[in-house]
Amino acid sequence: MRRVKIILPAAITNIGTGLHSVGLAIGLHTTIEIMERSDTILNVETSGEYAGRYALGFRHPVVLGMSRVFQRMEKTVPGLNVRINNQIPPELGLSVETSFVVAGIVAANNLFGNPYTRQESLTIAAQITGRTDQAVTTMLGGLTTSAMTDQGVIYKSLPVAPLKLVLVAPHIDDYGEKIRAAVPDHVPLRDALHNLSRLPLLLEALRTGDLVLAGQMVDDKLFAPYRRVHIPNFDDVVQVAKQNGAAAVTLCGAGPALLALAKRDHAQIASVMVSAFEDKGIKARSWIVPVDTQGVVISAAQTG
Repeated sequence: MRRVKIILPAAITNIGTGLHSVGLAIGLHTTIEIMERSDTILNVETSGEYAGRYALGFRHPVVLGMSRVFQRMEKTVPGLNVRINNQIPPELGLSVETSFVVAGIVAANNLFGNPYTRQESLTIAAQITGRTDQAVTTMLGGLTTSAMTDQGVIYKSLPVAPLKLVLVAPHIDDYGEKIRAAVPDHVPLRDALHNLSRLPLLLEALRTGDLVLAGQMVDDKLFAPYRRVHIPNFDDVVQVAKQNGAAAVTLCGAGPALLALAKRDHAQIASVMVSAFEDKGIKARSWIVPVDTQGVVISAAQTG
């Protein structure tokens, strides 16, 4: 019996002005263990963050990713034990569903001798999720940039400084529904140019660890203005973070989690941000994590 273990990091995309093109992998992970069975039963077990949040069986995103690979190979899904231990909190802007899908694709590909290249696997993931940036970042780790083209996914790994990151996530009921239609279909040209002009300098800031420069370059005018209005006390949270040493604060993906960059005093920054939310009656959680530069980690074995 073949057995595969996959570990994948969370991915923060839409970093400041790097919309749908730049991603940063962070030190929160999901671990998937898949072992063949001698029968045709698919058994899925979950633990960790929001273990009951996702449907089991063929509707789980891990199995969805696996199924797409099996379909391309014209194989039926074999009997499998799938164990998922997830430490990436969902619905906060940390790309957990994409991590699940990518894990399933990588696992299925590995079980059958890796017939698909990394680029082909990423293209499958992007087709399923619609988020090339998330798929590339969770697979490669570190800082990435990517685009979907007629030829498939084009991507590059970029150098990144060894940053320590503060994440603060408020609990906001129905946040996803509130922001789904918040971003307009058309935006002013000046706002688009504002974002485009800042993106190269943002990448340079992340490469060198120049957090002052990062703070000047994360001011997104395309998505953030329409999303942060649905995060109560957003401006005050950003202000107290900066008063306590944060050089840059921006949304993680679509939010509502916030990312703060600082050279020091990370625990203090996390604490005051959480308190600023809780002062308004909003529960919040925090994490202090490194950049994950490994991306997907695969171990495989033959048992029995």
